[in-house]
Amino acid sequence: MKFIVFSGGGGLVERRQVVKIVPGLNTFEIDDVPAAFDPRTATVEIIDAPDDVEIVQLDVKRPDKSIMNQFIQREKSAASSIINAATDLRGQNRDRIIQMIESTHYRSYEDVLASFTAIISSKSEVELEIEVKYFVEDARIKWEPSLHISIDKDTKTATMEGFIIVMNNSDFTYQQCELGFAEFELEHQPTEVGYLANLENEQAAQSIVPQSKMMPNLKRMKNLLM
Repeated sequence: MKFIVFSGGGGLVERRQVVKIVPGLNTFEIDDVPAAFDPRTATVEIIDAPDDVEIVQLDVKRPDKSIMNQFIQREKSAASSIINAATDLRGQNRDRIIQMIESTHYRSYEDVLASFTAIISSKSEVELEIEVKYFVEDARIKWEPSLHISIDKDTKTATMEGFIIVMNNSDFTYQQCELGFAEFELEHQPTEVGYLANLENEQAAQSIVPQSKMMPNLKRMKNLLM
């Protein structure tokens, strides 16, 4: 997995995996996708695809934000009840309980799981490598530069070191992930009304034909640091 983190929040996720294709229509579900991903940017491409293999459909599945927020609020209320009713949190499960309550307290719609399904047509049996890409719109994941300057009084010289601080305050962990960094501002932030505020646009994004290139939004990336 590769994650290009944006300075303004969110980023571009690239995932690759090998799949076995049989003759006919093959359906593959890509899971472990945060609901904060932009369905208009979701693409699935076949690496070095044979002539008789093609992606015919990409179906996006995201939970309704208003409904999920109700469940999240109930979880937070339950966590508060545990704290209020607890008389002793010094037992062997103390750390586990506190971690669960803290995670629930900060949980939001962007932490809910979503998925999308790729339908691949083939005339032969073959193993292929597919590449999945999508934008994540989450301001809790971002990076910022940090500079450390040290001065040597004897030589009267200064040494400057530059660092990149990456912040991930979401519930998602990106293990064994190759990181890239870009100066990039999201075009917009999701409103409080939710991703499904415009039902017509949402339905249009739920069933899309995959593109061979990434979204034109990527052209707005000012600078890429690898």
